[in-house]
Amino acid sequence: MKKYIMVLLLVSVSCSQLIKPDSKREYENIYKHLTNAESLENPVQKEKLLTRAYDIIQQSALTKGEKTDSRSLALLSYYYFLKGNYKDAEINIGSAQSLSADDPFIAVLQARIMLATKGKSGVQAALGLLSPYEKYENPMMYIAAGDAYFLKGDYTTARDNYKKALLLDKELQVVAANRLEIISRISTLTIDVAKVSDFILQPAMTRDKVAYLMYEIFEIQKYISAVKPLDANFIDIEKSHYSTAIINLRKKGFFSYIDGGSFEPFMIVSRGEMAKIVEDFLVLSKNNEGLRKKYAHESPSFFNDSKPDNPYYNALRLACDVGVMSVSLSQDAYPDEAVTGLQAIMIIQKLVK
Repeated sequence: MKKYIMVLLLVSVSCSQLIKPDSKREYENIYKHLTNAESLENPVQKEKLLTRAYDIIQQSALTKGEKTDSRSLALLSYYYFLKGNYKDAEINIGSAQSLSADDPFIAVLQARIMLATKGKSGVQAALGLLSPYEKYENPMMYIAAGDAYFLKGDYTTARDNYKKALLLDKELQVVAANRLEIISRISTLTIDVAKVSDFILQPAMTRDKVAYLMYEIFEIQKYISAVKPLDANFIDIEKSHYSTAIINLRKKGFFSYIDGGSFEPFMIVSRGEMAKIVEDFLVLSKNNEGLRKKYAHESPSFFNDSKPDNPYYNALRLACDVGVMSVSLSQDAYPDEAVTGLQAIMIIQKLVK
């Protein structure tokens, strides 16, 4: 929940240090859409920018028979990276690298994808990719380096890199500011930061990753005595690394709001859904189903942007009531905003405190 998010759409983008000077204006435009999208947490607004960027890429040289366009391939890789589709991101950045081995933008993206897919185990290789291009004063370069040092546990160097990205007064300022906020808040965590370092920088958490945090890190199941098992035979969780956590939490009664046989493990978790997880925990830990309708007919509405008929209203109201989630100064709940890694960790930590 960031008060300055919309300002990003007005930020002038200067990506010439990463995208070569002979690039056409359309590449600058694509890069602008993608960096703005990375800075947004609202999934609807973010998806609009990503879709627009993808449409421009599809109209670029990449789809006009010029298959040697490394810049389009790299930008397409960035698009997939922001979508969380790391497999296609790797394929496209690999193709781009084979066509232009000395492009700093490609090196930075390779490093970011490596950190996203391999976590701590990819730090040294990522820093090796970035090393030849340290002279480029570019926000994405500094953020990539900062992320590598963060995963390494060197928070001082990570902070220095994020500050450089912020002070350049260019694109990705919100991303840099968010990273600095994370560093300032990790001291409040009651668990070993190293255990969640692969998740804490995530700009948006998926269902399976939240399940892993709940089950393996915070062992939330230990706080549930009144088990209300639900059908755990989801047909689509085999591709997730965290299927065990999903199955066992479902058997405890979590994810009650998911109907049918599909869990959709890679779906982005919104604040509204995170509140539903909080609601499940409160109902199960207190053995009180009545909590699911406690605020169903509240009037006037507690939130400015959500009414009692909103499917997330009661859950958000409960989460705010017990102090594990909060509203903005304008009394907005932002039910559709994506939950970041830090936010998910902090919310679950407060639940089991």
